[in-house]
Amino acid sequence: MGQLWHLAWPLIISNISVPLLGLADAAIMGHLDEASYLGAVALGATLLSFIYWAFGFLRMGTVGLTAQAHGAKDNQRLMQLLLMPGLFALLIGVTILALQSWLIPLGVALMGASDRVSMLAQEYLTIRIYSAPAVLITYVCLGWLLGRQDSRSPLILLVVTNVTNIGFNLLFVIGFDMTSAGVAWGSLLADYCGLLLALVLVWRHLTRFDETFHLQWRTFAPLAMRLIRLNSYLFARTLMLLFAFAFITSQSARMGDNVLAANTLLLQYVTLLAYALDGFAFAIEAACGEALGAKQKRRFYQLCNGAAIYSIIVAIAATFGFWLLSDAFINMLTSIESVRQLASDHAVWVMWVPIISVWSYLFDGIFVGATQPQAMFYAVLASLAALLPLWYVLEPWGNDGLWWAFLGFCGVRALATLAGYLWLSHKQAWFIHS
Repeated sequence: MGQLWHLAWPLIISNISVPLLGLADAAIMGHLDEASYLGAVALGATLLSFIYWAFGFLRMGTVGLTAQAHGAKDNQRLMQLLLMPGLFALLIGVTILALQSWLIPLGVALMGASDRVSMLAQEYLTIRIYSAPAVLITYVCLGWLLGRQDSRSPLILLVVTNVTNIGFNLLFVIGFDMTSAGVAWGSLLADYCGLLLALVLVWRHLTRFDETFHLQWRTFAPLAMRLIRLNSYLFARTLMLLFAFAFITSQSARMGDNVLAANTLLLQYVTLLAYALDGFAFAIEAACGEALGAKQKRRFYQLCNGAAIYSIIVAIAATFGFWLLSDAFINMLTSIESVRQLASDHAVWVMWVPIISVWSYLFDGIFVGATQPQAMFYAVLASLAALLPLWYVLEPWGNDGLWWAFLGFCGVRALATLAGYLWLSHKQAWFIHS
């Protein structure tokens, strides 16, 4: 429990700094004179999340295997697990840039927003897309650092990057009198500052190794195949998860700019919650992976139980916190009265998200550390299969129906991940590949 908290608290702080950037962007855009600016940044950020987080396996696939190699004290494999995903990230980033001319128009068209929001979102994306290589390589660095049981470096990296991002955004929007394009330029510059810092932090670890890295095909090829197999499940799972959130944003956009803006503000709290709960999930990824690499079965289950206790405490606190402070939260983010009223009317749905979703974040962390991505894949598949028919039935209820469908999606995902954990524990499958 002590080691878990030692790992978790820097990750919670660093994770919360990520959605705080989204909150800052929403606050900057929400106090301009048109809701379309906020809607454009929301739409653009959602599409970028779909593109970037589709490759979130670059972090998740790296952290579990790195933690197991760290537990086994295998420095050669640790260096291989930095090089291979790093090369994959660079290749994927360059490919995204090469395909941007059709990715951006297609993504904006599929969201179904108004002409004004679509135009501003396309302008935002045309600038921000050039951060792709930096973002993806930084994912690899974060996963590798976490696998090395280093939670302080991700804290430094994410806080510095996001504070820099907010500073650049304020400079371009307020200082240079720009709108959504200013937020895009600020984020682009901050992403490359983050990459430079990530490389410095990784280099500090590499200087502690007292052996030379040997690129041996005999060990390199099987590890590469295992990474590909692991990451294919994570890739498909992340695509489905991002599709679900993009679907919620898209349906919001079809109800009008004010509904899109109001739901964006409420989803900012969901995102803030997700990153806070992911602090424990990230900690459990690293700690469980190390325990499995060291063949410590009893410690593995102790870590799972400890993470569950911490996560439930955070979820209960988040529910009461939003119940008490939802109006203040909404008013802080926007001065547009119509958006405020819509967000306040639907805030009751968001209050229940922490209690329902806590299990999916917890068990996803365990699955990543144990390199069991199949369980994550099937859980999201089940929840997505529930979301679409739920919305079909509830669509006549408008935005209330959309939030009901979202809560159903969260509930099915939580139950499916719990079932996966119980099944893998019954079969003792955690220890097959460790």
